[in-house]
Amino acid sequence: MGGAEESQRLIPLHGFQRVLGTFGEEDEGPLFLITAGIHGNERAGVEAVQRVFAALREAQGTPAGRFKGRCVAFAGNLKGLRAGVRFIDQDLNRLWTKKGIARLLAGDPSLDDAEEAEARELLGCFEKELGRARGKVLIMDLHTSSADGPPFSCMGDTIPNRKLAFALPVPVILGLEEAIDGAMLDWFYEQGHVAIAVEGGKHQARETVDNLEAMIWIALVASGNLHERDLPRLGDFKRLLEREVRGIPHILEIRYREVIRPGEKFHMIPGFKTFDRIQKGTPLAEKDGEVLRATEDGYVLLPLYQGQGEDGFFIGRRVPRFWLLVASLLRRLHASRLLPLLPGVRPHPEKKDRFLVDPKIARWGTVQVFHLLGYRRRRPEGDQLVFSRRPQW
Repeated sequence: MGGAEESQRLIPLHGFQRVLGTFGEEDEGPLFLITAGIHGNERAGVEAVQRVFAALREAQGTPAGRFKGRCVAFAGNLKGLRAGVRFIDQDLNRLWTKKGIARLLAGDPSLDDAEEAEARELLGCFEKELGRARGKVLIMDLHTSSADGPPFSCMGDTIPNRKLAFALPVPVILGLEEAIDGAMLDWFYEQGHVAIAVEGGKHQARETVDNLEAMIWIALVASGNLHERDLPRLGDFKRLLEREVRGIPHILEIRYREVIRPGEKFHMIPGFKTFDRIQKGTPLAEKDGEVLRATEDGYVLLPLYQGQGEDGFFIGRRVPRFWLLVASLLRRLHASRLLPLLPGVRPHPEKKDRFLVDPKIARWGTVQVFHLLGYRRRRPEGDQLVFSRRPQW
């Protein structure tokens, strides 16, 4: 599967259809869902998926074709893909809040804008596949970016997500789901499925397709759909990614997000790449004539060099793996029972497994303690911070 010649050959994109490929059967094996092109200018994921399914079909019926469970890949924003733009009316990857989906389903389909129609159809596809699943469910969402940079993955920090994300020899970004609302993975994640996003590199770069293809193959082995003995090039795929990320910290957390609001004029200073080291005060961008500087030392992530998008850049900080081991131990010990003892922390009066935090009283490090114990920060309620327990399925 995935021979050297196949890895280098570009497979023509014969238009864009919702279902990019299906393989396997609804047996007791895992259901592995792949989404590509949820942003219409991110076509490399579609091509990577095409490569993988072409190789799976070629190997079918051979000893290397043993496959457990089912793999299905969907194209995200079909209208955006056909037009070559991130979105038509609104960002498809910001519609997937509980309220947003409920409002969509209660609405009149004839009044949907372009992305609402896409979300409605995708939701039907997802629910159909989830209803057929006989084993665990894993989701990988494929992305690319407007800036140069190596591949990496993003996940909500749950133990099941760690198993899949850490199987990929690329950096792992924590906390992105806290920084943005309505990402599609949240819809899966809140139902307890394993769900990660992966970034392959710059939109049109040739190596971006190779990176995404490699991550799909490695993930199919990590998920249990394929056995490593049936993928002779597994080592090649891992070495490819290891070369791409050499010298980059393995785990980072999001510390800052520069939001672009409607009507604001944003210009990223040229030359930044994802994972570039920056110091506090480094000029990064201009917005409405004001110079935006780094708020702290760290790494710049996903600098925006395209017209559409509401995220100007992120700043990340390295997280030693030691702290993830500590987090695993604390969660097994159910140390979250001690949270109400922290200054400024009290249980949410209406919502189970949520806490309210008074930032005027809570001591430094409270956010980090909540992260260690498996909680995510949500949007504030008045002057209170809200933390909810991440699903730990």
